[in-house]
Amino acid sequence: MPKQPEPPASLLARVELVLEALELEGHLTLSRIAMVTGIPRSSAHRLLERMVKLRWLLRVGDSYELGTRMFELGSEAVRNHWFHRLAYPHLAQLQERTQLVVHLAYLDRTDVVYWEKLPGAIGIRIPTRIGGHQPAHRTALGKALLAAEGDEHLEDPAFGSMKRSTSATITDRGLLAKELARVRHDGFAQDRGEALVDIGCVATTVSAGHANTSNGHTTTAAISICGPLAQMRHELVGPLLTTAARITKSAAINPMVDP
Repeated sequence: MPKQPEPPASLLARVELVLEALELEGHLTLSRIAMVTGIPRSSAHRLLERMVKLRWLLRVGDSYELGTRMFELGSEAVRNHWFHRLAYPHLAQLQERTQLVVHLAYLDRTDVVYWEKLPGAIGIRIPTRIGGHQPAHRTALGKALLAAEGDEHLEDPAFGSMKRSTSATITDRGLLAKELARVRHDGFAQDRGEALVDIGCVATTVSAGHANTSNGHTTTAAISICGPLAQMRHELVGPLLTTAARITKSAAINPMVDP
């Protein structure tokens, strides 16, 4: 029988464990939450019910899931961030010009987190979502961001066991380092069916400044154009790089602009 994890002492740490468990599973029973987090059942029940009252969680039958307040806070964090407000008009112009899916994303350790998604033309479906994660090594966005971080970032143990998504996914650390060197040379990254079969992307970084953030990365983000591989032409690189340059210039002129 696997050893149950030791529960953290602080309330905030326990809340974090609960939220992380629900993020992974979607919905869990009290017993399952207690088992996964290591929080004693009685303590877990009190904590969960308090989170329900705050609308952080929703109780459905005997299960718990993320509540409406979490979605409200998440939406506010996305839409009201100064850099998102600054970048969005440029992203909209890029989407209108290309008619393909446009993303804005940032790096969280070894994952890409999607900050914005503008859908493409009718018939183009890419199963990404705002707030969703993808392993960075599988995506053009991730490779662009990793290239900006430098090769030392690849020393993270997670890059020693990279998972394959398709037959084209890079899973070798040495090959990934070579790919990132090419990205730095070319100024943009490519995904040729590495995250999703028959879907391609081109991506490049945009700078919001060089201050360090609390997650250990610079405030660099990345943008991408994605669509069916057959529609991913080299001519898309020009509009991508032009848009990135405009966003970076706007951020330099108007750093941390207020609403």
